[in-house]
Amino acid sequence: MQNRQGNYEKTILIISSLIAILVAVFLIFESQGFEESLILQQGTSKNDLNAPDKQKVDDATDTMKKKYSWLSPARNGKAVPLNKSVLLVMKDAKLFDLLLPEPKLRDPMTNIFLTGDTTKSPPEEPLPNLFSPNVGDLDADSDGFWNLEEFNAGTDPRDANSMPPFTNKLFLSRRISHDYILQLKPGSDGTTFQITRLVPTKGSVFKPINEEFGFDKGTTRFKILSSKKATIETKFGPKEAFILTMLDLSTKKEFELEEGKEVNLADYEAEFEFRWKKRQVIPGVKDGGTFQLPGLGKTFFIHKLEEDKVTISPLGPDGKPTSATIEIKQG
Repeated sequence: MQNRQGNYEKTILIISSLIAILVAVFLIFESQGFEESLILQQGTSKNDLNAPDKQKVDDATDTMKKKYSWLSPARNGKAVPLNKSVLLVMKDAKLFDLLLPEPKLRDPMTNIFLTGDTTKSPPEEPLPNLFSPNVGDLDADSDGFWNLEEFNAGTDPRDANSMPPFTNKLFLSRRISHDYILQLKPGSDGTTFQITRLVPTKGSVFKPINEEFGFDKGTTRFKILSSKKATIETKFGPKEAFILTMLDLSTKKEFELEEGKEVNLADYEAEFEFRWKKRQVIPGVKDGGTFQLPGLGKTFFIHKLEEDKVTISPLGPDGKPTSATIEIKQG
């Protein structure tokens, strides 16, 4: 029984050994086939590079061959040392040294106006945005006046308490005319004269010399002071006609009324525009009247109102116009 069992174990051992040998042989053959199937990528040397771009090499070589020379800006005939800071600006291919008076970067404003006067105590600072093309139209101190306006007025654009006169911001928008047209009709006997009002409404009166009269009920405005005869030119040739010297009682002004010729005694009003910080309209100020600048309480008197300009002056402490006159133009 024991011999039979021992033979069985030997057989199992032999079979296991044979299987192990066969598996080993199979793995050897498989490994040889796998190695042959591999494709090895050969390494590239770091010195084995692509050919360089010849055009780029040539361009770089040409750049290195160029010679550049720095020309120092000259002041008073002497070159400025290269170790000194210089405020230079290139404009329209022209070099501007802002520490020199000429050439001006923003004519008519001077360079020192833009950069500030460092000799003052304390030194002035450069204007904000001084390199901006519209620096003259900017308001550095927010006082309502542009930098260029302050330059023209000689005030400090860096100080809100230094500003041009407020009347620099006042403009005549238009002159409003209230027409009043008279005409001396022909055919007078030399003692009584026919005077006609054509505008604003038609009316006619017959009046002798030295009598006051008006065209509206209950009003008296005119007076004939004297009369004379003179030769006047008409489209039909020369002729004799009366010329009256009249007095406008409302204005205390004399005027002449020539036979057949219209005379306009218009009343005029000025319409102003005040453009300080914002646009404000000042309407209907009569010739000889007064007005105030909005928000400032400054009162002015109109001396003379013309079609495109008006002459004004401020009121003094006594409430009367001062001798200082200011011309305000239409704009």
